[in-house]
Amino acid sequence: MAVYRWHPGSPAQDELQRIARAQIDRALAELDEGDRHRAVHSVRKRGKKIRALLRLVRPAAPKLYRRENAAFRDMMRRVSDDRDVGVAVETYDALLRRFSEDGIAEELAPVRAALAQRRHEVLGEGLDARLHAIRMDLLAACERVEDWELEDGGFDVLEDGFAKTYGRARARMGDAYADATSSAFHLWRKRTKYHRYHLRLLQDVWPPVLKAHRGQVHELTDLLGDDHDLAVLRQTLLAEPERFGDRRTVAALCGLLDRRRAELQAAARTVGQRCFAEEPDRLVARLRIYWESATASGTAGPLSDPTVTPGR
Repeated sequence: MAVYRWHPGSPAQDELQRIARAQIDRALAELDEGDRHRAVHSVRKRGKKIRALLRLVRPAAPKLYRRENAAFRDMMRRVSDDRDVGVAVETYDALLRRFSEDGIAEELAPVRAALAQRRHEVLGEGLDARLHAIRMDLLAACERVEDWELEDGGFDVLEDGFAKTYGRARARMGDAYADATSSAFHLWRKRTKYHRYHLRLLQDVWPPVLKAHRGQVHELTDLLGDDHDLAVLRQTLLAEPERFGDRRTVAALCGLLDRRRAELQAAARTVGQRCFAEEPDRLVARLRIYWESATASGTAGPLSDPTVTPGR
């Protein structure tokens, strides 16, 4: 049984608590695995999933949302810088694989070495203490989950939260291409990721259709995620250019960054237009039909016409 699924036939409060508890339990287990870099990535992912869950029920439980969303947001902020530093080398490597002109890797080798050294320094400065603090926060949150309350109401409990998240993600797409700033694209990515998690939560209402839709949204968030990582890397290089070699070297790397970001943003536009083609009201109306079909009692009438005599 998939743990990050909302089962349409189960009581809403039970589902809310079960899903949140499972994500907390997995985050705690991943903190014990020993790989600190992986732990940072994993625990942030769990926190985002819980915040997406809370956004899904936000209109039905506004006080619960405000309290717990803030708690999990602040919890994960403890390691937000660690995450960005941790992926910088991976982002650099992916960029160089994309532009593998002769000699470019050797020319930019000092940049990679400096990024790796920076990762070593940052991840060695109090990361264990930050991860321990998150562990304590998660244990406290697990106790609070037992008191989370949500009135049962079928799809009505989730409808407004789903619609609001989808509508915001759809609107942020237009803002991203109108503003053409890194922050606008990052906001679009965040809103789209919440929508992706909502599709995953509700996938059981019609798995083949929603899984396919979610796959396209996942592709979009991957494109936007790569774009964000490149934007962060660019900001890092320009903040301390002397650390990464001379200005000519940094400028050359930023040129590659900008080329790759242009490619990613062009691809994201095409995928995004498909993912957000529907108006929010139409998408939600369609999802309600899926929900009602999935929760039907199965007491349909006879399959044959009783007026037809058998054998004739």
